[in-house]
Amino acid sequence: MYTVESVKQVIETYMGSTVFLSLFLVCMVYVFCHGDEKGRKRFAFVVILSVLFIFNNLSLRLMGKVTGINTYYRFLWAVPILPVIAWVGTKAVMDCRKLWEKAVVCVLLLTLFVGGTSTFLTEGSIRIPENIYNLPKDVIEVCEIIEQDKDKEHPVVVFDGEFQTRARLYDPSLVWGIGRKVYQEHNNAEGYENVPKQYIAEKAIIRAVNYGMKDEPRRLARALDKRNVDYIVTFCSFEMDAYLEQVGFGLVDVTETRSVYARKENDLEVNQ
Repeated sequence: MYTVESVKQVIETYMGSTVFLSLFLVCMVYVFCHGDEKGRKRFAFVVILSVLFIFNNLSLRLMGKVTGINTYYRFLWAVPILPVIAWVGTKAVMDCRKLWEKAVVCVLLLTLFVGGTSTFLTEGSIRIPENIYNLPKDVIEVCEIIEQDKDKEHPVVVFDGEFQTRARLYDPSLVWGIGRKVYQEHNNAEGYENVPKQYIAEKAIIRAVNYGMKDEPRRLARALDKRNVDYIVTFCSFEMDAYLEQVGFGLVDVTETRSVYARKENDLEVNQ
């Protein structure tokens, strides 16, 4: 199941159906033919790295067992595909002595970027960031609300799946109350029939935070206690104030789309 074809699919998932991979190989050949000795040695290391750890069925299976197949794609970052293409493209233009040669190379490079379907270059992907963090305003506002309210250095917070990673980018001190694997495998409003026992608590929190379910206050209260949750961040549209009051969380503040709730000092008794 997990072969070099899987690697190709991962590359296409993250980079789109472009000729980037093929062009990367062409760039490698160019470096070995036209680069200096120091450059050839450096790129020889990249080739060896790629063969041993990336484009290799055996390493894919072995490392997949150690790190997990779902996170194996991170090894692709070790192979600098886009930086190599950019560097060789620049070098090719600068090495051309005649103006018409430079024009030809520029046209070819322009064709590559305009004609590709890379997720980095699709319509709307090039934009001016709203802020220096390149994060949605709501993410920053929520993190600032928690920062001003918290009484511990590393509070445990539960977010909806979309918000979770972005919030940690802005404030790494926040601790996830819901694990990455649970979000990957059980992020839905369904029941607990196919959920492993160790994930029941997180599943209960997902049903409330991600989907606004208000049907199991006792289970939710136990889950929040088990995960030592300090803050809950969910959608304002779910109108969870009264429900979360039952499980000992009160509203702190709201942003345009999210409500932030904090655990009360004296948890309220959960009602039926």
